[in-house]
Amino acid sequence: MNVRSKYVLIALLCALIVAFEAVAIEGALNIENLNVLLVSAMPSLMGGIILMSIYPRGTAGFTRSLSRRGWISMVTMCAFVAAGVILWFDAVSRIGAGKEAILGGGSSEVLFVVVLSAIFLSERLDKLEAIGSALVVLGVFIVLMNMNEFRLSFGFGEAEAILSSLCLGISVVMTTALLRDHDLTPLSGLELFLSGSIVMLFGMSTGLISFPGVRGWVILVLLGLFPAMGLLTYNAGLPKIGASLVSVLFALNGIMTVCVQMAILLIFPDADIKLPQSVLLAMLGGAVAFVGVYLLNKKELPAVMGRSQDGSST
Repeated sequence: MNVRSKYVLIALLCALIVAFEAVAIEGALNIENLNVLLVSAMPSLMGGIILMSIYPRGTAGFTRSLSRRGWISMVTMCAFVAAGVILWFDAVSRIGAGKEAILGGGSSEVLFVVVLSAIFLSERLDKLEAIGSALVVLGVFIVLMNMNEFRLSFGFGEAEAILSSLCLGISVVMTTALLRDHDLTPLSGLELFLSGSIVMLFGMSTGLISFPGVRGWVILVLLGLFPAMGLLTYNAGLPKIGASLVSVLFALNGIMTVCVQMAILLIFPDADIKLPQSVLLAMLGGAVAFVGVYLLNKKELPAVMGRSQDGSST
């Protein structure tokens, strides 16, 4: 397996991990009625603690190595992540998860990452990559499409969905730049911890966070495993195959979420899970996106950027 194929698979693994996370959070919210902001903050905090604990020496070295400018970049990046998450959840409450996914992670976020990567990281998609990326986005759109609920209207919720994608897209590009000089695990751990802390502080200062009982706290701690693995696998591909391709591959998260939902419904038919309007359209969208991933995986990686976990060149 060549290096490109390896990191394409890692990006796909990230999408699958986050698909399981989305279904787990849906279950947690339905069963325990947990506060949405708390669900978005606590797993990130726990995930950050997990990653920083895995590599404590590297984490300590990373924090010491950051200059004043580096800390400003790190905190700014995490602020964009926190803002993107808050806007994302509020948009879902206003326009629904389906429409938010179409406007956000399934389309505009990919566009923002591709454009910003071209401007600030000098990344360029060649013809084959552009076709493959377009097919992935089209496949995600087909899967998430619901003609009964989707309307060609534009209001505050729609603006929030797009602004959320812009914030998250900026954070992806900033993370890619930081990974050129810093190791993967410490950076990912600190990113999760700081972004979760910002969301928590926002929720507590505005009074929008309510705290659960013991069972709810246990669920929140366990949910922290998902962002730890999800962000680690997402960030791993950024300096290797580029932010543009990682964002395109991650857009498959919507399709994988549907697959996970269907698998759970086969085992637990009475589970409170909402599938897309048309399973047939979901299968068609998955097939289109698969062709896009195949095309993205056809090209050899000419040069590998970034550093290995121990800081050596690769």
